[in-house]
Amino acid sequence: MSAAVQDAAPRRTRRRWLTVLLVVIVLAIAAMWVYAFIFAPRDGVNPVRDKAWSDATETRCALASDQLSPLVFRTKITEENKAEDLPAFVAVLDRSYAIIHSMLDDVERLPRASAKAQALIPQWMADYRVWEKDLKEWIEQLRAGTIVKFGVAVTDTGIPVNERINTFATENRILSCSTDLLTT
Repeated sequence: MSAAVQDAAPRRTRRRWLTVLLVVIVLAIAAMWVYAFIFAPRDGVNPVRDKAWSDATETRCALASDQLSPLVFRTKITEENKAEDLPAFVAVLDRSYAIIHSMLDDVERLPRASAKAQALIPQWMADYRVWEKDLKEWIEQLRAGTIVKFGVAVTDTGIPVNERINTFATENRILSCSTDLLTT
């Protein structure tokens, strides 16, 4: 046999293995996408599956959102207008804080039927209380005359606490409890 024929056989074998490997990789990727779009569970990790709790919570948060709507303060506070407008803004925030605090107290007292609800809702409430504390601290900074943006705490995993609150609200269909709706 010539040297060229001897070299061609290992090349064909290597090409065949490479072709088989590429086909396996393409099929694995295709299978992953089929699973992701057809068979993968659609729920997040937070659904408590407690319809009575979710309905009652949504109702209470919607009431708070309705109470907050007329309190929207349209004037941008600047150094130039803070002497005149900041006290009124802080008064609006105080009323808003009282509404949110009352809402959280009411939601915290709602009965929870499922074991998952009993485990997850206290964690969500703890996140909400951190957000509420951040709101109170911001109001106090404004009351002292310091104009700062509202900032929220970051969790131990690096996620802003309001994102965790809002994800839980979305996954449990209690959208009125989103911090975005309560502070717009």
